Amino acid sequence: MTAVAEEVRPVEPPKSIHYVLPLLGGVIAAGATGILGSMGQAMGPIWGLALAAIVFAIFAWQGITRSVLDAVILAIGGVIGIGYFSTVVFGRTSVIDLRLALLASLGWALFGLGVGIVVVRNRQGLRPGAALAQGLVWSGGATLTMLTAGAMGFVTVLNSRRIDAGELEELTTRLFVAIAVVTAAFGLAVALSLWAKLPALSGVSVVFVLTVLAYNEIGFSMADLLSQLGPIGEFATRFWPPVWTWPKSLGQPPTNNIIEPFIETIQIAIVGATVGSLLALPLAFMASRATAHNRWVYGVSKGFMNLMRTIPDLIWAVFFATAVGFGSPFAGALAMTMFSLAIMSKLFSETVDAIDVGPLEAGKASGARHSQVIQYTAFPQVSPNYVAYSFYLFELNIRASVIIGFVGAGGIGRLLDERRSFFQWDQVMAIVIVIFVSVLIIEAVSIYARRKLL
Repeated sequence: MTAVAEEVRPVEPPKSIHYVLPLLGGVIAAGATGILGSMGQAMGPIWGLALAAIVFAIFAWQGITRSVLDAVILAIGGVIGIGYFSTVVFGRTSVIDLRLALLASLGWALFGLGVGIVVVRNRQGLRPGAALAQGLVWSGGATLTMLTAGAMGFVTVLNSRRIDAGELEELTTRLFVAIAVVTAAFGLAVALSLWAKLPALSGVSVVFVLTVLAYNEIGFSMADLLSQLGPIGEFATRFWPPVWTWPKSLGQPPTNNIIEPFIETIQIAIVGATVGSLLALPLAFMASRATAHNRWVYGVSKGFMNLMRTIPDLIWAVFFATAVGFGSPFAGALAMTMFSLAIMSKLFSETVDAIDVGPLEAGKASGARHSQVIQYTAFPQVSPNYVAYSFYLFELNIRASVIIGFVGAGGIGRLLDERRSFFQWDQVMAIVIVIFVSVLIIEAVSIYARRKLL
């Protein structure tokens, strides 16, 4: 008698959508425990114990752990960590600032460390550093909420006179609810992501929470926007119909004043893209681990490249306009060169990082010089990308060169700023249409060229 082996179906890989419901449930339940936190310093350990119970319940629901030892670890972290947080917050002698927020969030770091230990214990392959990361995530959520509490109305905002008088903010229940919600949204999302190996779950959660906090921090209001639609619509009527000609100065007949500065903008973009791309070529090879001559060259080149990218194009434009004269297209070309160098070196160095290193090793083994190895084995692999990025860079320069004209770096941006300053909105509309059409044409040509090359 032969035994028939049962067909074993492969286990379905985890999906982020499966963890949305437990994550939302945990965040809502954690937010409800914020009421306990607002009741005073003595309720801190009880608040922590309640949060530990919620986290353990989520873990048990998802089959991560049902161990008594893990429940004890979470309970100890919650009682000690959140108890410490409450002691710092309610025993403060100053307003909530960065120092106080960081000090208080150490309690959340301890609780998060306990959560991380439980996850590491029950997921093979995770390094102990994952537990430390969990602590930083929980404490980061608490710190972020405390620092934005004043702008969002969770605490009373005090002026300098009241602060000097020794007054403290009034801590509302909403503050503790917000802290619990944000820390749980960060911490639980990262914990479930580590368990299921789904980075998207934590990424979406963190981005969503940061968006909500930023929405409140900047005072964005859809109601205010909708209430201003009438005046905005009335203002928009001033842009139409566009006026294509106007006197260049008093007493002169109307002429088309757009063509010449537009050609200047094209010239600025061409020079900037060409020179910047050429300068970026050797820098990109030196800033790539695959082709750098040694670690010193790689470190210096990478640092220089990062420094270039931290300086905005407008700052370059102001600097060069001051150096060579406001309104000079030469200033715009120099600014676009630096802008192009920063962008191209970053894009191209990452492309070089992904090349096949086999031909490079073969070239070195044959006794070729380092420059010859790059020229004959590395560059042919990435030359189509280099040309495609150059076209893309030219397209970016058209847009950027319009902006730098506002700070005196030449081009059609200078004319646009001039017409705007005179409130000639119909003339502004004509300039915008020219820019819009030209960008569409250049983008279409650039996309076509990149497709052919790649």
